[in-house]
Amino acid sequence: MARRFLASAWLLLLPTMATAAEPTVVSCQFEKMPPMILTFRGGMGADDNSLQVGQTKPVPMSVGSNLMTAAYGAQEFTFSLRLPANVSVSAPGQDTQTFYGECISSLQQ
Repeated sequence: MARRFLASAWLLLLPTMATAAEPTVVSCQFEKMPPMILTFRGGMGADDNSLQVGQTKPVPMSVGSNLMTAAYGAQEFTFSLRLPANVSVSAPGQDTQTFYGECISSLQQ
């Protein structure tokens, strides 16, 4: 039960991230995927949020009221702000795949 809370509590923190002085870092591990780091600097609608997949260079991430999206080359990563934590990965000519996992925020005590 505690792990599920930690895995999804970061979703509740999005409204407060926009006013934070320091970036909020969320670390996610989804099944069959490399670790992902989501960095929120400006929150919803800002252009300085980013996603890093594994050891690759971070890319810009768009944060909306229901979804977060980022593009790595031809692949698009879409994070749902619903529980359980999940990411859908799509690419032209391929079926979209959804992966589930856990996320932990730097704002958690």
